[in-house]
Amino acid sequence: MSRKTRRSATPASAAVRENTNPSDRHALLEAMIDHVPDFIYAKDLEGRFLFANRAIVNENGFDTVEQLIGLTDYEIHGEAANIAGIPDTESRVMRTGKADLGYEERAMRGDVDRWLMMSRVPLRDKAGNIIGVVGASRDITQKKASERLLQAQAHILEMIVAAARIEDFLEEFVKAIENLATGLACAVRVFDAAEGEPSVYVSPALAQQKGLIALLSSVSDPDGLTHSAEDVAFSFDIPESGGKAHGFVWCMLAGRLPEPALLEFIGAAARMAGLAIDRKRAAEHIAFLADHDMLTRLPNRRFLDTRLPEILETAGKTKGRVAVCFLDLDNFKQINDTLGHSIGDALLSKTASRIAKALRKSDLVLRVGGDEFVIVLDVRQEDVETRLHRIRAAVSQPLRIGNYDIKVTCSIGMAFFPEHGKNTAEIVAAADLAMYEAKHSGRDKIATFTPNMAEDLKKKVNRIEELRKAVTRDEFVLHFQPQINLASGVMNGVEALVRWQHPTEGLLAPSEFIGLAEETGLIVELGESILRKACHQAQAWAAAGLPPVKMAVNISPRQFQGGLVEQIRAALKETGLPASLLEIEITETLIIQDVDASVRIMRAIKDMGVSLALDDFGVGYSCLGMLKTFPLSCMKIDRSFLAHLPGNAKDSAIVSIMIQLASSLGIDVIAEGVETGKQSKFLRDAGCPCGQGYYFSPPVPAQAIEAMLAQSSIFPNGASEASR
Repeated sequence: MSRKTRRSATPASAAVRENTNPSDRHALLEAMIDHVPDFIYAKDLEGRFLFANRAIVNENGFDTVEQLIGLTDYEIHGEAANIAGIPDTESRVMRTGKADLGYEERAMRGDVDRWLMMSRVPLRDKAGNIIGVVGASRDITQKKASERLLQAQAHILEMIVAAARIEDFLEEFVKAIENLATGLACAVRVFDAAEGEPSVYVSPALAQQKGLIALLSSVSDPDGLTHSAEDVAFSFDIPESGGKAHGFVWCMLAGRLPEPALLEFIGAAARMAGLAIDRKRAAEHIAFLADHDMLTRLPNRRFLDTRLPEILETAGKTKGRVAVCFLDLDNFKQINDTLGHSIGDALLSKTASRIAKALRKSDLVLRVGGDEFVIVLDVRQEDVETRLHRIRAAVSQPLRIGNYDIKVTCSIGMAFFPEHGKNTAEIVAAADLAMYEAKHSGRDKIATFTPNMAEDLKKKVNRIEELRKAVTRDEFVLHFQPQINLASGVMNGVEALVRWQHPTEGLLAPSEFIGLAEETGLIVELGESILRKACHQAQAWAAAGLPPVKMAVNISPRQFQGGLVEQIRAALKETGLPASLLEIEITETLIIQDVDASVRIMRAIKDMGVSLALDDFGVGYSCLGMLKTFPLSCMKIDRSFLAHLPGNAKDSAIVSIMIQLASSLGIDVIAEGVETGKQSKFLRDAGCPCGQGYYFSPPVPAQAIEAMLAQSSIFPNGASEASR
């Protein structure tokens, strides 16, 4: 291979070999080495320079190599040479005879931080004796800077992925930046997301330069440090996803301008810091949503279920007492229904703020329901009832919301741990019972739990358990109340009304259990069962050849919100009942909770061919708008308007207007609560097509309806019979 290489040498290289003597070739070699950018030198056993290339000469501040020959590093650099450890490394190579190849060495020249890739080998004479050392080094400062940038970037990304605490992340962030260059100091200032106030995180390096002792995570008062911004060489925003800034990164580099790569990295690092803060604050927001009510920003029931056991456990260990209070706004539903949900929400928000301001820092207030709040008080400080009266007074102060002046009162029930309950469930239930006692006593009252209430609580708990079993065992039956055509006396439809066939108490009316079913959520399963049974019964009558009647079924709010459309579709498919024979009755308060969603659900129901009736028309305060907004087939005039008919002129006028309004809109009308023949005649004369009430029939079992359907009409003479 070597012969082949020599034979293929260029004419120029051959001429050099043939026409130059050894001294010329030596000069050529020196010239070549002088043009190498690396540092190349040779020293004797005393560390004196024997040879150095131009890079070494220039690096040490000489004009010619002759000025350098014979000098030691100490004579050139003084004590700095010993600090750098150069003589020791070279002595070891000469002493051991072992080469030291490819190691990295940090070298400082003034304020300039440099890294060199070093190699040193023994210098030997022809006899093989060590007579010195030969060294070569390459400046790898830029390479090391790039490596540090990559390492810092990787470390910052790891912190982001690990979802580290903001304080920990920023501390590592600052350290990573300060490690990039000697004399680089960094500080980060981040604004609190909620308060908008600055939280200052200061690096130790900057703190030392300002003559301060400060840990990055412990500085809360920025007053002594913010003036450092006047000294910084450059700064970057820490951007947030919304386009604003989470805060700022300040950097100060002593004695020189920053390299472009350093600026680029710190800018990128600031953007990564923004991502980390975005991610952390998003996680904090999600955690906040889980434990807090978004309307009032108060802790919610989930938080109560977590925190109250801890409070009670601490009180139990210290033999302390805890007051748990249940606060409910009086007549809030009426305000909400009358003035609308936006006003109701504003009232709740302002009331929550008033309650919170009336409490001590050691107290706790939570929103656990629509207009229900739980207050946990430290009873060691002040008389509890005095504090509750203060809260009650704060709540009852008039409020200006929009164009309305609103005054609301509250009923408060309180119970004490450990006297009235040993755990969260017991103590909250006791306070709840006391609150209901306050309401029953006339509202705007404060009541304390008593043993009698405990008996009521026990009965309630037992009744709930019985109700759960009853739903599982299907202990419920349907009765049906006829809906009569006032002109002909013919039964047009029936309303399905549930009864509980209790094993020991007999047949129970809805007032005995529907409220509990709503409260516990059992109403969803029970309501679906009622719907299915009603459809089965209507189809059974039709299959028996009886005249077709429309089956009206009441729907609860929870049932309306939980897959009602699919329940109806499944019931019709299962029973084979024509959709035209089913009518769903809903209340105003049910559908105005979310008008857009309610309209979508109602349209889906009507698209199936099922009728929709508005129950208790006239009780709410936005009924006229509802007749226009919602796809209704029928409205039912509430029984309260019929009680004084036909003698009361105002009620008579109101009912007549309701009937005319519905007729003009093409909506059927059913008057509920018809108790007398005079009421029936008035309604018929006013143009009301249909009536329902005890005058015609109470709710009866299916067999009784079958007997009525077998007749041509209930009142053969129609209106004349109804005039009795």
